[in-house]
Amino acid sequence: MPDADQKADLDALGARLAAAQAKHTPPREVAQRALASGTRYAVEIAVATMVGFAIGWQLDSWFGTKPWMAILFLMLGLAAGFTNLMRAVNREAAAVKADQAAAQAQRQEGE
Repeated sequence: MPDADQKADLDALGARLAAAQAKHTPPREVAQRALASGTRYAVEIAVATMVGFAIGWQLDSWFGTKPWMAILFLMLGLAAGFTNLMRAVNREAAAVKADQAAAQAQRQEGE
């Protein structure tokens, strides 16, 4: 049967373990936000590609150049979609760097 000192040590260990798990386990909101962002980026690429193809298809019907304008604008739509993706990734990376810098500044103030 553990004595009072051992019980206090076990309780302290349990509290430290719970704090460590809470610190390293991402909250559900973060996972949901990441899923929403990924879905949004995928839809943006798909829509940009489809819009580009539709514009090319229409131009082909007007100018009688099938399928060249559709292919050209399909490629332009893909390029636009991936350009938007890269901009979004760069914004997210800048936000993460800013958060890390703020966290590091807080740690240095606490020391």
